[in-house]
Amino acid sequence: MKTRLALVALVTVLVIGCNTKEEELQQQLSKAQGEQAALHQSIAERDKSIEEVMKAINEVYTDLEKARSKESKLVERVGTNEVASPATTKQALIQNIAEIGSALKENRKKISSLQARVKSLKGELAGLNTLITNLKQSLQEREQSIALLEAKVQGLETTVAEKTRVITEKERVIEEQQMAMKKAFYVIGTRQDLKEKGIITDEGGFLWGLLGSTTIMASGVDQSVFTPIDRTLGETIQVNGTIDEILPRRSEEFFAATTQPEGDHSSLKIVRPEKFWQDNYLVIVVD
Repeated sequence: MKTRLALVALVTVLVIGCNTKEEELQQQLSKAQGEQAALHQSIAERDKSIEEVMKAINEVYTDLEKARSKESKLVERVGTNEVASPATTKQALIQNIAEIGSALKENRKKISSLQARVKSLKGELAGLNTLITNLKQSLQEREQSIALLEAKVQGLETTVAEKTRVITEKERVIEEQQMAMKKAFYVIGTRQDLKEKGIITDEGGFLWGLLGSTTIMASGVDQSVFTPIDRTLGETIQVNGTIDEILPRRSEEFFAATTQPEGDHSSLKIVRPEKFWQDNYLVIVVD
């Protein structure tokens, strides 16, 4: 009887021990399965994050390439001196540069977000870090380049203004030279008055110039006493008094002198100005 009871007790202990072991194994299996599921989920999330990061990197890269292309076109416009209309052209260039600058600012924000996201991922993703670093460097290059381009465009206004000033000055000088080339000068007066002003003088003759002398235009005369006239036009000069002589002498075929019947008014019509004004100065001697 005692032997039977001992055997029953032993069997009971063995059964209880086996059940406990099975429960422990089941718990370990459940834990392992949970960890595996969590690992799969973590890997899936990581793959999704990497995919999203790569997509964002491609978008930033595409944007930078667009910025590079737009910048090249702007550089070409500036390089060809497309500044014929400074106000409108400069404004358009500045606006285009501002658009590129705005896009670069947005890309800088994206790159900062990418850096933060990569840091939050588990493990070191050296490849992604390298891509983002290269993107950041490319962005900095674009920002520096566009800043230089903006400064150059801003300087176009000064350059154009200076060129315009130089051109205007040249045109003014040319105009003045042309006007000077077209100018001739005349003066009207009595013989005595003209001599006193040093405009005419007697040359040659004898008996102290009383006989055989010739009246000529004096050298080094004061130009301020002369009246300017356009030498290219066949103008008529009105004269108070009767024309006695003109100096330096011209051929009578180059002009026509007329006197009013009253004798107190005359006119000198220049009929061949290109011949008449071979001498720039004209002295009209009146009685």
